[in-house]
Amino acid sequence: MLKIELQGQVLLIQGELNRQTVPTVEPCKALSSAKGAVEFRLGQLQQVDTAGLAWLIHQLALAKQQQLQIRLTQVPEQLRQIASVGGVLNLLPIES
Repeated sequence: MLKIELQGQVLLIQGELNRQTVPTVEPCKALSSAKGAVEFRLGQLQQVDTAGLAWLIHQLALAKQQQLQIRLTQVPEQLRQIASVGGVLNLLPIES
């Protein structure tokens, strides 16, 4: 199960971000009401696969079109590893 909720300027993404859950949230409607800088807080993701990474990169592209400044926080190691192997780690605005 995947839960996405915008709380102020923080987009909480919780649960599983994978090929089963991605089709249920495409595109992320929560971003449509966001303005300025938005934090994607990923610390409560329990499982991520390549489909989840692709979804996340797509959301970053949509956010850029809306002129939002995105930063990813609490990024799980699993997501970092998939992004690194896929050669897209540098596309992710990860904040330590």
